[in-house]
Amino acid sequence: MVDNWTGVILAGGIGSRLRPLTQYIPKPLVQVANKPMLDYAIDHLKYAGIKEIIVVVKHLGEKIRDHMEEEWFSNEERLGDLHIEVPHVNSLDTADALRKVDDLIETDYVLVSMGDIVTNLPLKDFLQYHVKKAGIASISMKEIEEPKQYGVVILDPDGKIQVFLEKPTSQELYLSSFIQQSEQVSAGNLINTGIYAFKSDILDLLRNDNSLMDFGKNVFPYLLENRFSIYGFVEKYYWMDVGQAKPYLWANWDLLRGYGWPVTPRGTDHGGLWYDEKPGVNKGLKIDPPCALGKVQFGKNVHVKQLTTLDDNVTIGDGSKVERSTIWKNVTIGKDCDIKESIVCNDVELGDRVTLVNCVIGPQSKIASGRTLQYEKVITKSD
Repeated sequence: MVDNWTGVILAGGIGSRLRPLTQYIPKPLVQVANKPMLDYAIDHLKYAGIKEIIVVVKHLGEKIRDHMEEEWFSNEERLGDLHIEVPHVNSLDTADALRKVDDLIETDYVLVSMGDIVTNLPLKDFLQYHVKKAGIASISMKEIEEPKQYGVVILDPDGKIQVFLEKPTSQELYLSSFIQQSEQVSAGNLINTGIYAFKSDILDLLRNDNSLMDFGKNVFPYLLENRFSIYGFVEKYYWMDVGQAKPYLWANWDLLRGYGWPVTPRGTDHGGLWYDEKPGVNKGLKIDPPCALGKVQFGKNVHVKQLTTLDDNVTIGDGSKVERSTIWKNVTIGKDCDIKESIVCNDVELGDRVTLVNCVIGPQSKIASGRTLQYEKVITKSD
């Protein structure tokens, strides 16, 4: 059945809300637990058995192509029998991106996924659900406490969508609460989590109507207005939209805690420590699991506390402590530093005795010795 599917990963977003993390890299290449979000998206399709994959790029697309070449196309064992294409298209929105790669799709079914979310949605079940329901589209959904910032969906008892509100207003949420009290619809704060299954008929509709630019704003309302059948797939699963720095940090913690299983950090689990190569040990080194470790050089009496991610080429000076933080590649941390609940991007230098609490330090920044920063975002290259 999965041989009749093409997976399309939309990886062209700018990620402006996530700056400075996306200052020099596209959002799909932002790493969560030492692994780019794009790789999680590809693995998600791969584990479901989808072999035809299109990664649609736009903003900084050459960096995604370079990543695919280095990490996938040149690694035959990892690539396996996947057939992946990486077209660069000048799309205006999500549905427009699908429209502009329709010539690459030859299967009867299409799965559209985003390259900037982390989820363990049971994808095989979702594909089977879509085929069984036989509607033109199915939308992945889950229930959350605060739905306002996402698309809210109301279903009938068979799972058929009756109402679709893209990022609803407070008034719309209030009215939808009355609709949900009816026995004819499913209650709860159901949101659209951004993975869509379609019959290939959707491609004809997109070709014939260039006004259908965005799935949430245009395509799904159009389908409902024209009495096409759309179904909602509702399950309990892990899902995180890492659109801002704090949820990004949470996503790192969640994967370290195992909330996203079988989506896991890079490397192999060694009693809660995830790494490819066993880290070197220095006098007084203490590492509290769970943590994810790349190739790290530790000084003496370093304490790496739980829920910390350290990427490759990180150097930590004597007596420093890192807790519940995410440290990217090529970072130097001086002596006697204290880093808590912070994000430190690529190519950063921290002097001695630097304290960071709930900070985001942008790439190529330098923080002088003795500085204390709390709840700050550093975007410039020096302090």
